Amino acid sequence: MNTPAATAAPAASAKTWTKTADRPLRSWRKSAGIWLFAHFVGVPVPWRAVRQTDGAELLAFEHQRLLALAAAGEHVPTVLAFDGFSLTTSDIGDTLDHVLHRSPEGERLALMCAASADLAAFHTRGHWHGGAQTRNLTWNGDHFARLDFEERLQPGMALATVQVYDALQLLLSLARYLQPLGPDAVRAVLQAYADAGTGGPALRDFIAHLLPRLGWVSKLAAWSPRLDGSRELMRLRTVLDGMTGFVGRGV
Repeated sequence: MNTPAATAAPAASAKTWTKTADRPLRSWRKSAGIWLFAHFVGVPVPWRAVRQTDGAELLAFEHQRLLALAAAGEHVPTVLAFDGFSLTTSDIGDTLDHVLHRSPEGERLALMCAASADLAAFHTRGHWHGGAQTRNLTWNGDHFARLDFEERLQPGMALATVQVYDALQLLLSLARYLQPLGPDAVRAVLQAYADAGTGGPALRDFIAHLLPRLGWVSKLAAWSPRLDGSRELMRLRTVLDGMTGFVGRGV
């Protein structure tokens, strides 16, 4: 697998970020959407894990996760202050989504594969993210880092299940950049995950069971001319074709 060319790492940022316990929490409608999607794709996310009702509890959970991951040597924001009501952390740079958006199309696949491989290594070290979308990853030209750890998926879900959910979150958040490159790019990102850690068989098995469900979505949408030509469905079909190639390669 080609890795992205390393650029000079930017100077450490003096910017900080503060979350407070009284910030707006996830609405009931958004919580229901997340819960329904997760269960549709076969991930049994507990309702309590997606329904946010106590900002202070979420803040304390994220604080503990950041401390634990930092102690394990993982790249996460540094906790600068925590008083139970507010959590202040260091800035860890531009998000992967931002970096991909400003990168030439020809350079994106290597970076996406590297992000997938990095997630696999993170999982192999026994960790999970809970929000592995590109908006919660950063790349500084030297290493990836992770942020936003308030999703309470453990305890309550098996580690392997949460890790597969992470991989799916990352892949779907990359769909907008993968679609122009075609199904082979999707397969390459999935294969990068399989090659870089121990979670490949679990991911391949999960996707094999997921494909029929996503296939039905694609077929049903074909009945609507508006949906059939939509950007979202084009992305879904590209991901489906790439997933099919990934699963078939493991047979």
